[in-house]
Amino acid sequence: MAPSRKILFLTNSELGQCNVAIAVAEEFLRRGEFAVHLGSYSPLAALVDDLNNRVNCGRSAEFHEIPGPSMTDLAIRSKVGLLFHQPGVKGATQGFAKVATTMKNWRPLEYRKAYESCIAMIEKLRPDVVVVDPILHVGLDACRTVKPARVVILWPVPLKDVVIAIQPMAGIFWKYPVTGSGYPFPLPWKLVLKNIYLVFRVIITLATGKSETDERQDGKKPQGRSPFPLVNAYSKEFLCVTPALKELDFPLHVPDNVISCGPILRQCPPLSTSDPGLEAWLTKPTVLINLGSHVRPSESIAIQMAKGVRTVIAKRPDLKIIWKLKYDWETSNEFQKVLGSAIAAGSAKVVSWIQADIMSVLDTGRIATYVHHGGANSYFEACK
Repeated sequence: MAPSRKILFLTNSELGQCNVAIAVAEEFLRRGEFAVHLGSYSPLAALVDDLNNRVNCGRSAEFHEIPGPSMTDLAIRSKVGLLFHQPGVKGATQGFAKVATTMKNWRPLEYRKAYESCIAMIEKLRPDVVVVDPILHVGLDACRTVKPARVVILWPVPLKDVVIAIQPMAGIFWKYPVTGSGYPFPLPWKLVLKNIYLVFRVIITLATGKSETDERQDGKKPQGRSPFPLVNAYSKEFLCVTPALKELDFPLHVPDNVISCGPILRQCPPLSTSDPGLEAWLTKPTVLINLGSHVRPSESIAIQMAKGVRTVIAKRPDLKIIWKLKYDWETSNEFQKVLGSAIAAGSAKVVSWIQADIMSVLDTGRIATYVHHGGANSYFEACK
């Protein structure tokens, strides 16, 4: 008998955002107490199929497509490149500008269609709970319009990013370093004015941005809806769930509607099942380098990192290194000069993708060091 209660997850399709939603959806699917629905952009459909195949419990999660460009599509369209930048005021400001440029490429007509599809989804399904990604603005916008029975914001990030805007005594300005600034904590007094300036730059960017203008249709401007101003996802009206660990976060005032439950991760098969070849290769303590799903470094950056890998192998021959690298290193003579011999000797392994779940690799107990890009999912995988 199908469950009478329904849960709807509204999430972006990028792994960095949707991983927590997929993990929680999988748990609900296994328990069978709710009919599970996931609304997102088209790339998530394959992940929902994989979820259903993995669980294989006689029930299936149902995918509902949100029309329009995903965040990745917007980034490609805006040609902002990689989001890394130098620390400090200049670098952080450049980073904010890149994010704003990406969001400006969300045309009003596209946004309205995505927003209306989320509303239609909620009204048709009438879910008992809607679980929303905090940066899926169309989903948040729809929930604030329709006001479904219960809304939960599922954050994939540490506590600071959830509650920074509501800290006592305006702590956001003088106590906590702005994300992307590279400033230390506690924030020294000499950096407070610069930190205040960066906070205002963020506020202005989110509040005053304007979307690209839609092309006229039959001489008329189509009726769109702007994503700006971008509103803070935290609300005291909604339950907020995070994978954070209070012991590893900044000292913060955390209201009662914010629950930190520790790393939110999917159940993973052992590496011997998901990738026996890699499991057999891990014969020594190993350094795992995994810089995120979307990072495609230039040749210059790849070679700089390769030189670092070569140095580690020379200094620590008792270690192996596996490096997930989206770069055509096999055709690069310079890369081969730096690391080719180590790869041939089996001391280093460079792959474009790790087929197994990263947690399956970490759970072997053979990973001595995990080098990642600072993404929240990677951080919480390492914490677990």
